[in-house]
Amino acid sequence: MPRSPCLAALLLGLAGASLSCAALAQTGPAPSAAPSDQGLNNPAYVGARNNAIPLTPAMIQDLKRRYDAVQQARTGDNGTSFPAAPLTRSVNVSLGPGGVTTIVETVPGYPTALTFLDSTGQPWPIAWDTNGLPVGGGGPSAGHGAAAGAQGPAIDEVGLNASVPFKGSNVLQLQPNSPYLRGGVLVTLENAPKPLAFMIVSGKGKYDADMTVRVSGRGPEAREDIITRPDTPETGAPYLTAMLDGVPPASAVPLSVEGVSPDAVRAWQLGDKDYIRTNYTLLSPEWVASEDGSDGTTIYAIPQSPVVLLSADGRTVAAHLGGQ
Repeated sequence: MPRSPCLAALLLGLAGASLSCAALAQTGPAPSAAPSDQGLNNPAYVGARNNAIPLTPAMIQDLKRRYDAVQQARTGDNGTSFPAAPLTRSVNVSLGPGGVTTIVETVPGYPTALTFLDSTGQPWPIAWDTNGLPVGGGGPSAGHGAAAGAQGPAIDEVGLNASVPFKGSNVLQLQPNSPYLRGGVLVTLENAPKPLAFMIVSGKGKYDADMTVRVSGRGPEAREDIITRPDTPETGAPYLTAMLDGVPPASAVPLSVEGVSPDAVRAWQLGDKDYIRTNYTLLSPEWVASEDGSDGTTIYAIPQSPVVLLSADGRTVAAHLGGQ
């Protein structure tokens, strides 16, 4: 049963409130007080606020615009340029005399990775100093943070930052310091007779995000030699490397592949041979040349054949090849 106004007044009177029953009946419940902003204009509060945060929102926006303009001026970017296009490619280099220096394209703000493989497709680790000198033998690489006397990767770079993720790795990571870089890097591989030289240039449109460097030599983890036929294509030939990268020469004729996933096997005909690119193991026919990639993919050169047998995850599958 709801309480009457007089009963409410009686209860309030017992609590020391001096309210009459008539007044309580006429006014009803007291409304909640509306928030007041009078304190925001208090001079003491205004002073404390300005001392704590002296910059206004307009000032902060102006500083942001000024910072963006300075960064654009430093990098030569007017705000209309597009992101750089990453490239994935393979190059062949030689440790012998008369080798061609490889050019590596870089862009500030985008990392580049060089992966070194030997002629058998196995990783070729980057050498590490053992003479107690700083990283890179006391050259520019000494700025990597290694203390004097610490061992480090045998690399020497000019105009960029170069690093090896861990000891025994066959990957070299590069990062240019300038959008107009013209520098270079020397990389000594484990047990190699001399370092490999690379010219590093910097631009804006594209960069080598992932470059596989195939060295014409046998590294410390090289596979055993395979006896091949006298007419075997030379491993490391440009067209064979291009096929391994999935970019065959223009004269190669694509072949259709049935019986297996087209993502697992690709095939071309070039001259009097078929070329199979796959991460499966070729069982038949006998291949006459092959080249391995760092991800387990292999390119096989075989006599022309309508059917090839492959080992896929422990089972034998047949791939039927045909012209397109």
